[in-house]
Amino acid sequence: MERRVPPFPLRIGKKRSPSPWVFGFIFLFFMGMLFVLFLRSPLSEIERIEITGNQLLSEREILDRTHIAKGVSYFTVSGRAAEQSLRTLPEVKQVKVTKVFPNKVYIHVQEKPSTAILSIKGQQLLPILADGSILAHRPVSSVPTSIPVFRGWTASNPLLKIAVRQLAYLPAGIRREIETVKPVPDQADQVEIWSRRNHKIFVRASDLNEKMSYYPSLMNHPRGTLYLLESIWFAPDKAISGKSE
Repeated sequence: MERRVPPFPLRIGKKRSPSPWVFGFIFLFFMGMLFVLFLRSPLSEIERIEITGNQLLSEREILDRTHIAKGVSYFTVSGRAAEQSLRTLPEVKQVKVTKVFPNKVYIHVQEKPSTAILSIKGQQLLPILADGSILAHRPVSSVPTSIPVFRGWTASNPLLKIAVRQLAYLPAGIRREIETVKPVPDQADQVEIWSRRNHKIFVRASDLNEKMSYYPSLMNHPRGTLYLLESIWFAPDKAISGKSE
């Protein structure tokens, strides 16, 4: 008995549909081309740079330090590297660099406050930070009325840094009452303070924060000399006609 072999089905004329991967590859190829063109076009260049919070630092110093400038590619700017570079400056406390696609950069700087001003022979005014650092490279032209001035000091005097650090711990209200701080020639550990209420105050530099905290209860005394040492006493002096230089 003969066996019949079933005929082999012929699929003539039927086309196989392209794989979805082909379309995906073509899409990625064109997207890559568009991205490359975007990188080479002016659309990817920094057009706006906004800097806020700076007082001691100039905008030019900040831009030079971070290497950020208009016309630079958005993708070559590293916000983290810019922040790290600015934090190495003694004036900077905190900094935040924010990039906004496609062409904007925002830099917000929080500077360390100036606790006092150092007057060098009455000719140069240098900001002093809370840690005692003297910004010799940033002289100022005037003194804010709320900041004490250190007069008669040399920058190398170790007592200067101690006094400034103690001063920084004082509440702002008491600190604003201090006009000048001077060394005492015959007392190496003491400072002489002139208050804005015409009081001459003697206190040890290392005790300045602790002892000056008593001043609000004494500031309404008449013009005179206040001793904030081992014991506290006040000597009114009507003969004082002005502040010593």
